[in-house]
Amino acid sequence: MSNATIPPALYKFISTCRAAQILGDLRIRFSEVSVLNDVDEFQPLYRGFAAREKTERISREFLPKKYPNEIAAIHSKFPPDEAEKWINEMASNGADNLEANFEKIVKELYAKLDSEFGMLSLSATMTSKLMWSFYCDGGRGVVIEFDPSHAWFNCKTAENDSFHHLRKVQYVEDREPTYFLSAKEDEVLYTKTLEWEFEKELRIIRKFTEAKVKVGLDDYGKDVWLFDIPSSAIKSVILGYRTTSVNEKVLREIVSANANLKHIVFRRAVRNVDGKIEIVPDTTGIV
Repeated sequence: MSNATIPPALYKFISTCRAAQILGDLRIRFSEVSVLNDVDEFQPLYRGFAAREKTERISREFLPKKYPNEIAAIHSKFPPDEAEKWINEMASNGADNLEANFEKIVKELYAKLDSEFGMLSLSATMTSKLMWSFYCDGGRGVVIEFDPSHAWFNCKTAENDSFHHLRKVQYVEDREPTYFLSAKEDEVLYTKTLEWEFEKELRIIRKFTEAKVKVGLDDYGKDVWLFDIPSSAIKSVILGYRTTSVNEKVLREIVSANANLKHIVFRRAVRNVDGKIEIVPDTTGIV
């Protein structure tokens, strides 16, 4: 993601409990895809493995690698034309087998992605009523503001690395079915339908092997992998319009107890008379 397209700030909508963990431990969860709200995440519609001609070509190219002795025997036993017919039939059967096992192949790939990679989802907006309602416990939670220009948000391991850095989610009206082998990386990893556009999401995907610690299971029975995040990447805490004074006090005490968090500013989300969310400076902080 180029610097020109990086928003000046990104936001994480969370409960006060999770906010306390992030601020207190300076670790943040990268979640398995299977626990996200969008059940179609990483699972676009597929028409099949590939067009028949391509599937047979792949199968044919694979035959000498998997069955070198058998292919050599066919060439030695039969004239070229007849050997070619045998091999074409084997390629056709192989293509049939690929298509017959297509759903299993896709499920296995999804399971591999789910078990090996985690995602951190952030938003470019801090005033969405839907975000405050869905992800902040109806306004009782908080929003943590991050600095997306911080180096932590751009840790590419190579120029063509699709992970380890911020990527914008693209929103499309309809995800047209495509062949599995024709699906582009962006279509699988960074595309959602328009109904999710209110999230204005940017995300980072990283391997769980890079996590600092695994801390038990969540409510869905999934591992909770936490990644270290530098305090300097955090800019502010936006208290929800229904955040309790008790939870606010907890968060303030965590911040004040850590010299590395002294730069963090507290702000408040308020609901206007027309119901819109507005972020205002904090003038009634609990000491």
